[in-house]
Amino acid sequence: MILRGRKGRPHSEDRRSIMQEAHGGRLIGRRRFIQLGAAAGMTMFALGVTGCSPLPATSSAKSSYVPGAYTAQAQGKQSLVTVEVTFGENAIEAVEVLGHCESERIANTAISAITSDIVELQSLDVDAVTGATLTSMAILSAVRDCVGQAGGSVSDLEKVPGREKSDAVEVIETEVAIIGAGAAGLTSAIALAESGTEVLVMEKCGFIGGSMLVSGGRLQYPEAPLEYRQETTEPMRRLFAEVMERARDLGVSEERVSQVEQQYEQWYAEGNTKTFDSDEFYAVLGAVGFGNPLAAETTLDAESARRACEWVTAHGVELEKPLLGIMGFSWPRSTHPVGRPAGEGYVDALEAYIQSAGFPALDILFSTSAQELLVEDGKVTGVRGQCDDGTTYEIHASKAVVLATGGYTDSPKWLARLQPQYGFNEGESIHSVAPAGHSGDGLDMAEEVGAAVVSCGEVMLNPYAHPQYHIVGHIIGDTGNPLVVNKEGKRFVNETGKRTDLALAVMDQPDQLCYIIACDQNSNIMPDGRNFDGEPAEGLFENGLAYRADTLDELADQIDIPASALKKTVEEYNAACVAGVPDEFGRTYFEETAPIVEGPFYASPGTWAVLITVDGLTVDERFRVLDDGGQPIAGLFAVGEVCGQPCLQVLGYGDVIAKGVLG
Repeated sequence: MILRGRKGRPHSEDRRSIMQEAHGGRLIGRRRFIQLGAAAGMTMFALGVTGCSPLPATSSAKSSYVPGAYTAQAQGKQSLVTVEVTFGENAIEAVEVLGHCESERIANTAISAITSDIVELQSLDVDAVTGATLTSMAILSAVRDCVGQAGGSVSDLEKVPGREKSDAVEVIETEVAIIGAGAAGLTSAIALAESGTEVLVMEKCGFIGGSMLVSGGRLQYPEAPLEYRQETTEPMRRLFAEVMERARDLGVSEERVSQVEQQYEQWYAEGNTKTFDSDEFYAVLGAVGFGNPLAAETTLDAESARRACEWVTAHGVELEKPLLGIMGFSWPRSTHPVGRPAGEGYVDALEAYIQSAGFPALDILFSTSAQELLVEDGKVTGVRGQCDDGTTYEIHASKAVVLATGGYTDSPKWLARLQPQYGFNEGESIHSVAPAGHSGDGLDMAEEVGAAVVSCGEVMLNPYAHPQYHIVGHIIGDTGNPLVVNKEGKRFVNETGKRTDLALAVMDQPDQLCYIIACDQNSNIMPDGRNFDGEPAEGLFENGLAYRADTLDELADQIDIPASALKKTVEEYNAACVAGVPDEFGRTYFEETAPIVEGPFYASPGTWAVLITVDGLTVDERFRVLDDGGQPIAGLFAVGEVCGQPCLQVLGYGDVIAKGVLG
């Protein structure tokens, strides 16, 4: 496999300079790789921290410094980034990032590229890594601070030109071109490569992973093996009855509701003590969660969700036990990789699998944005894109082009067009927990060649994104049945309701702000000092992403809400936990971990944000993209969020898309 880096195309001299690497005995061109590994121990993806051969700087810095090592901090995407710079009398000798709480895989790509560029070029005029812009800018800002401490001239270093942009055009022939290296793109690439198909993946960011890297990493596991399921509790029985009532009120067919109720009764009549589940119940819960009664009539989503869980476990991912509920989906069916934050465990598994397989005909172009689809005689035959270094790549695909570009959560234009009911403004940025780059590129390119772009009239909202950083991995106590208060210290919603209702309720609160309140009775969701998303809890507290206090008075002071109101709310909430009847918000589901009784106490701030878009392109059973008349566009396929399929669920779609592409 060849990974081409952000700094340019493989030059002829690089092709001649091939060395033997200790990775399966294969020959690998060292300079054709860019850092991709997330761990401290580098993988095969990290063979060359500076990517392709650098174009020379046009001049060098002429500056003097007080020799020594200097340290500074600057704000990144979700934390302060600490940088140490070592100076000689006339040069920057080393730049090292000492600490951060950013997403590892995203941050490490920027750390490797930015630090090495600064030292090599003796310049601060270096390119940020696409997809890791905020981390890149934090490093540069901290280095500027250190330059000042060392008596150097920041302005002189910013005047030193960085790398010249290339005007080269490279044409690459392949069988299948895939645009996007997230869950959908990578699993499709793996499945096609396993069949012996030649594949090239074009990725606009400097790393693989896409939405997986910033997702909660949570997979729903329908009809999971018993070893994953919790013991049934009385609150779960009440929740089941509540869901069935909601389903009837929504208009789900009586036939489906009765079928699930009969399955439920039979499950326990047979002596089972573990949590009930079925594909039909999964469908009903989805219908209730998204307010769409028709969704209850198909079990395809349950089948694909289970296929994703089975695929990742077969590819080396250990999933957390027992299954738990999460916000908006309180039934305990959610899991995630053990010991890795958010969705990085899945990316680790994909990377390790690609490394071990050693696919000879799988190439990845990093930091290369797709710009237009190529069409000949009515068939999509390739894609043209541009690397951050200026190189234009023209990919000719003899069999197909697959769009795996993600959704449009980062596109005010598409949000305003396809989701007008939320009042989105085309000229106004929207808070999103998706990674940078989900700007609707796939929709733009597909529409230009005649594809139909269809709105389903909904978007998945997240009610508890961090108010400043718009991340979701900061929460302590997200069990699916938490206590949530507004900035006045008052409850305002049934916390076990559907996700969209929770987000809409947050929109109506003062400053659109809320806090999830938890206590040490919930410490079972922090195994090994990590929260449910796998993030180290101490890091969250140290970086101000979540709060901890020994008393409710101290906690209220930290988050600036009235202590008397918070204590009164907690007292009333605890009473509702043991009452076993609907409270003032209609909530009946309170598990044993729900009461807030014993410190330390925790608060996680939240606001609403766009999470996932669930519409866009229309595809048929082969994943062929359809035009306005419902006819397939020759040579064009789509998979993942670009056609409304959830991010992580597509981890099990690889074989399906491969069969569709190959016929």
